[in-house]
Amino acid sequence: MLSVTRRASFLLGYNPLWVFAQLLGLLALILIGILFDKKHTAGGYNWKTSPFNYHPLMMTIGLLFCYGNAILSYRTLTRVPKFTVKLVHACLLVLSLIFALVGLTAIIRVKNESKPPSSHFMSLHAWMGLITIILFVFQWIFGFCCFLFPTLSLEIRQLYMPSHRLWGKTIFSMALITILMGITEAGAFEAFFVGQDANRSVRLMMIFFGLFTAGFGFIVNYLLEKNDFQRPSDPDNDSLNNNNNNKK
Repeated sequence: MLSVTRRASFLLGYNPLWVFAQLLGLLALILIGILFDKKHTAGGYNWKTSPFNYHPLMMTIGLLFCYGNAILSYRTLTRVPKFTVKLVHACLLVLSLIFALVGLTAIIRVKNESKPPSSHFMSLHAWMGLITIILFVFQWIFGFCCFLFPTLSLEIRQLYMPSHRLWGKTIFSMALITILMGITEAGAFEAFFVGQDANRSVRLMMIFFGLFTAGFGFIVNYLLEKNDFQRPSDPDNDSLNNNNNNKK
């Protein structure tokens, strides 16, 4: 049970910020969905003819919104049993990875099917995205084996937990930077940032998408770093957090 002081901290601090972050995240998803619709981008959402348009949408849903909520789950669901939260955390990360892999497949198809085929990973954005997904896959595998199945010894989990948290935040920050780099690269490539009136609506949507994305990422990282919002110890569960000050 949360103490009265800690409960007040959640009600007055964590909950409003979490709701605001969700609003920013949903606005970012709406804007990226509109930006690559056929009204603003040739082809719209057609996997056969225009797979690229799925790339930014899938990456934003997966690596920003789902991943951000996954790493907040231990702090958001403080009244839910810890094992249930573990399952929610793992499932959100699986969903995040699925969206990310669809987005990666989309851009690979574009490169392979262009005439002539284009070279892969020719920009910093591409390399950052690839490294982020590779780290994500290893992080999920190690976390699953360590904390869910087969579940390693308490001593190993205590040793690994600080690294697990560090890499979780690092991967999220890398994803955030890569998404912002990608939308800037796309806008520059299409010359949307040139001051023509015809591009004004698209340019503004890209700018606000970037602001909403950055805002969501900033709040998520703040909620993760604030010790007042950490999940209290579970006396009936393992004592994994006993030797760590910065809890989830």
